[in-house]
This record gives sequence, C-alpha cells and structure tokens, in this order.
Amino acid sequence: MKTSTVLIENKRRLSKVFNVNLLLNSLVVIGAMFMLVPFVWMVLTSLKTPAEIHAIPLKLWPNNWLNFQNYIDLFKRQPFHLYVWNTIVVSGVSTFSSVVVSAMAGYGFAKFKIPLKEFWFFSILALLMIPFQAIVIPLYQWVVKFGLINTYVGLMLPQFVSAFGVFLMREAVEGIPNDYIDSARIDGSSEVGIFFRIILPAIKPSLAALTIIKFLWTWNEFFWPLVCTNTDLMKVITLGLAAFNNQYYIEYHLATAATVISIIPILILFLLFQKWIVKAVVMSGVKG
Repeated sequence: MKTSTVLIENKRRLSKVFNVNLLLNSLVVIGAMFMLVPFVWMVLTSLKTPAEIHAIPLKLWPNNWLNFQNYIDLFKRQPFHLYVWNTIVVSGVSTFSSVVVSAMAGYGFAKFKIPLKEFWFFSILALLMIPFQAIVIPLYQWVVKFGLINTYVGLMLPQFVSAFGVFLMREAVEGIPNDYIDSARIDGSSEVGIFFRIILPAIKPSLAALTIIKFLWTWNEFFWPLVCTNTDLMKVITLGLAAFNNQYYIEYHLATAATVISIIPILILFLLFQKWIVKAVVMSGVKG
C-alpha cells in the first residue's frame, strides 16, 4: 500500500510539473510569435507594390512573392551599397578596437596594482552618466580642426573606446583565479602571452556579448554620422533609411526593403555568436 501511494504521489507531482512546463513553454512560444510579427510584416511589405501597401482593406500577402522591384529601385535611387559598406567598415573596425581596448583595460584594472586604480575606474564609469549630446559640440570642433569630416576615422572616433566595455571586461576578468596567472608567470610567460593564452579564452562569452552589443550600438548610430558627414559617399545605413521619410510622404516600399537589407548582417552576427551570448547570460545570472 505504501509503495502504491508513493507512486501515485510521484505521478501527481510529475503531472503538475509537466503542466507548469507546458504552460511556460506555451507562453514563450506565443511571446516569440508576437515578436516575429513586425519582422514578418516588414519582409512582406518589402515585396508589395505601393498600391498594395495602401490598399483598403489591408492586404496581408503580396500578389507576387518574387517581386523584388523595390530592392532594384532602392539601389537605383540611392548608392545603398555604399551605405552598407560604410556601415560594415565603421561598425567592424570600431567594434574590434573597442573590444580589444576594453579587454586590455579590464585585465589591467582587475589583476594589476595601479596607483589610484579605483579612482580611475570609477572615473571611467562616470562617463556612462554623461549623455553623448553634451560632448558632441567640442568633439565636432576637434574633428573639424583635424580635417576628419567625411572620413572613416571621424565616423569611428567616438566608438573606439567604450566605458561600458571596460566595466564588463573588468567584471569578467575578476572571475579568473589568480593562481592561473601566477603559474603562467612562474613558467616564464610574458604579460602579452598571459593575456592572449589565458585571459581571452577564459572570457569568450563576455567578449562575444560585448561584440554583439557594441556592433549593434555602432550599426544603429544615427546622430554622430548625421553630424560629421555631408556627402553620399560617406553616409551610413541609418542616414539612408531616414531619406525615405519625406515631409509629406513616407515611401514604405523602399524603406522596408532597405530595412530588410540592413538587418541581414545583424542576423548573421547573432547566429555566429548565439552560443556565446547564451553562455554570457547564464554566467551573469549565476554571478548575480
């Protein structure tokens, strides 16, 4: 009797757990579907003609699923391939430099004895509380003085170093036991060797997370490119998208086509680093 009672209780508990998991998974699936609706709608709109977009009643599906005329018109209207290339160059170089500098600075702040280390670290964190708009005028004057308007260096200048990146890397490096570093020093390894062979492999999830965050920040940047560029040859994607928002009319067919093109590199980057992003989220949750 006792055995049968225990089995019945276990079945009830398993049934409750299954029902709770089923409910939670269903909510996650429903939430994911709602999040996908704007993306799907954007892709469908990019395949519609202007008449189909403004049709009443609203048309959900395009008449021709292979209608890529909007994409053809987009590249005829603007040098959008240049915008994409400029954005890739600026985002890629800025992200690489920011991640490398942040990792080095994080290693220094976490594992080296530096005079007034805490003061300098909190001074860097204080930069996070200063809005970019507060320093844009002196930064613009500096860029003009050195002839960096309409140049890649001028576009990338505010993105070379990230205070948030320094903070994130310092927290990640602090989790590495000092014994590993001391053992490497005893074996004769240089600080450069320790950095590349021990530190960087140990903080891969945080590096991937910072890479994604920094790349997205730079990719979506609008204000600074608007300030320091005045020629089509150096514009980025965000400025190209803004051109379709006229004073009296928004060209939705071209705007959605341009948006679809602009998010393709982001999707590729996310798919490449998806595993590390999940690990970074899990690690941050455990530390908290």
